Amino acid sequence: MNGQRDAPFSYADVRPYAVAESLDELAGPVHGVVTLPHELAWSGRRSFDLDDPYDRSALYKIVLEEGRQEHFRVLLNAEVLRRHWGELLPARRVRALWEERFPQLHRSAA
Repeated sequence: MNGQRDAPFSYADVRPYAVAESLDELAGPVHGVVTLPHELAWSGRRSFDLDDPYDRSALYKIVLEEGRQEHFRVLLNAEVLRRHWGELLPARRVRALWEERFPQLHRSAA
């Protein structure tokens, strides 16, 4: 072998992802239809109904993986994130980063 035992599995494992500074700042909507800005949903669907479990999970996955602080504050809701964390399927690295910063998410998913 060439000494790269810990080589990354994929780009998602090394890509720099943002994580909210505090769950308290996540004041996004709880219900209704949310339309993502073009910079987050540049190649497809942009509107998601938070009252539909599939749509909610899809929206949160996109925002968690593609978003930055300004997106987190207005598009994510702390209570929704806590309540549905176990149902969300962001990239493994994204999940690990958020759970490292906010251990309560990991506990709420258990």
